[in-house]
Amino acid sequence: MATEILAFWTPGPLEILITLMVALFFVAIPVALVVLLVIYVSKSSKERQKLRLKMDELADELKRTQEQLKGKKKDES
Repeated sequence: MATEILAFWTPGPLEILITLMVALFFVAIPVALVVLLVIYVSKSSKERQKLRLKMDELADELKRTQEQLKGKKKDES
């Protein structure tokens, strides 16, 4: 009698499967999404920094080119 009462509450394969699916849906998927979001933001930040450095280099090169052109125009005048 006691074993039947205790066995009544033990989960069967279907209940275990449902519990695992619910745990996957409410725990594993949100954790994975947060991790992917952090990775995306990190890569985005690094790419933005590289782009900013490249823009600074190009701006400096443009400034030097403009100065050279102004120097040539003065020499021609």
